[in-house]
Amino acid sequence: MATTLQQLLDGLTERATEPQPSATIEDVTGGLAHLGRALTGLAHDGLTPGNSMRQRAAAELAAACTTAGRLWPPTGGPLTDLAGTAADLVGRDRDIMGRSHRWAVTVELAEVADHCARLGRRLLPQAAAPELATVRESAVAVERIAQTEPPTAIGAVMLDRLVPMPGDPLAAAQLTVLDASGALAAAIDRAQESSELTLRDFRAAVAAAEITSRSAATVTAAATGNDAGPLLVTGLAWQLAGRASTVFDDGRRTRSTDPHGVVPWALTFVGYLRAQVAFNTDIGALRDRDDLAAVAGRMQQVTSQLPVLADQLTAAVDRWSRTGQLYASARDLPPMDNMPDDRVAAVIAGRHVQARGADLDRLRQVVGRAAELSTGLADALNRATAAGPPAQRHQARLYAQATRTPDAPERLLDHAQAVHRDITTIRSPHQVAREVPPSR
Repeated sequence: MATTLQQLLDGLTERATEPQPSATIEDVTGGLAHLGRALTGLAHDGLTPGNSMRQRAAAELAAACTTAGRLWPPTGGPLTDLAGTAADLVGRDRDIMGRSHRWAVTVELAEVADHCARLGRRLLPQAAAPELATVRESAVAVERIAQTEPPTAIGAVMLDRLVPMPGDPLAAAQLTVLDASGALAAAIDRAQESSELTLRDFRAAVAAAEITSRSAATVTAAATGNDAGPLLVTGLAWQLAGRASTVFDDGRRTRSTDPHGVVPWALTFVGYLRAQVAFNTDIGALRDRDDLAAVAGRMQQVTSQLPVLADQLTAAVDRWSRTGQLYASARDLPPMDNMPDDRVAAVIAGRHVQARGADLDRLRQVVGRAAELSTGLADALNRATAAGPPAQRHQARLYAQATRTPDAPERLLDHAQAVHRDITTIRSPHQVAREVPPSR
């Protein structure tokens, strides 16, 4: 079952604060040992450029948790298992975390460590294990700093990142659409890390985003009673991103046989989306459903991952622009100021050239446009399901923040109008027309 780091920490907090605790002291210290492991890695990677109060407080809390974790031999238990899984997720995502992400995760870990240490004090005589008191003092120090230097909404999104549980998701007794969504994101990350993300992978992920956007627009319109037309622009934006990518070629003719690659998981995700969530695209039929609120809630969970997927695809375009792994007909690339002689010759001859830097600006632009519209769509669906708490509360807060800035309505409107212009000026299935006539 796909989960998030926040869900694991919430479960750990719930068990540590039970009125009638069932945990043993060995389980408590085992959990603290794993929290110390996670905090040590975050502090090592750095929360600030220098030796700030934030940095020192995190390092002291990591040391306090590690020390308390050695008080009793580990015997396992719910607290130990939850904390261990959470620490594993933190460790796995360290490579993609920035300082703001690390600070947001550190603050959440500090709160959980405080609860665990408090439970440990309840299980022991008053004067026993002063190391637990040290954990509480160090956790409070982190929480005080967080009051004046709170984590940013963007940093806290790392806590809501959907990840598949260890093992083969396909072997799970009951695979859900969230499992497939998390597995797709993980597959893209693996391909990015090994520089093996292909254009075929990219287009499969874009197609999954397009289908998700169209389904989300329909469900949102049914849940709110509003017209679906404006919301469908997001799906069109993703469609344009796919078409813009057809200008390029990565030279790879063989198809990957990896059953856990991006393409298989994109197909699996779309299949489960249609089977478990978007099984009816008729707005009238959706409005007649007794379980529309539940359908909207499931759709909200899936849609909240769209901007995360958009960030991954934007990173892929940025990597290609640096590495020059893509090729395109020189005639299909954007015009250049002071075009070099060899590029002029390639344009005249209609040859393919290596695409770098500004050659991918158009693709980057349309993916970015789809990303911002996806943020607006996610916020609209979050508000449509406001009766209950959002499944990814940090992401919901970020989307609300992004769509309530003074220029957000104008920016989203500009994107929608740009998508409409692109749709009406496409000259062929393989070429997205430029908005202004090229001049060479």
